[in-house]
Amino acid sequence: MPSSASHVYRGTDYLLGILILLLAGLLLFWTGRFLQPVRLPPASPGSYHFIASLDDVAPDTAFAFELEGRPWYLARTQGNLTAVSGYCTYRGSRIKWDPRNQVFLCEGHGCTFGLRGNLIRGLATSPLETLKIKVIGNRIYGARGRS
Repeated sequence: MPSSASHVYRGTDYLLGILILLLAGLLLFWTGRFLQPVRLPPASPGSYHFIASLDDVAPDTAFAFELEGRPWYLARTQGNLTAVSGYCTYRGSRIKWDPRNQVFLCEGHGCTFGLRGNLIRGLATSPLETLKIKVIGNRIYGARGRS
């Protein structure tokens, strides 16, 4: 027959185990509340979004990307960065980058736009929409609005 001292010892181990489990659960619950991912509000107009790193955009090229579900091009020529909309202002046709002439061409009606989105020739009456560009370190950010 077991002695009463060993019986008390086993009961103490059992209670101590339950206490440790409860404390561990409380600790996980409490720290978990503070480890939730940060939920940012939707971007407001004029807020900057990461586009690419400088290494992603080779000199004298245009880098295609999407921002807020719309196509854009980021051109890097002669040390300057310019981001222009991927849609022509004449009838909304897609534009493409012409690396040989370093201009943007409308695929629908042949409008030609310069590196800053300015109209060179064609039926459009307004320049391409551009983004404001900000470079921080090696990262390029853009925000809606004329640059």
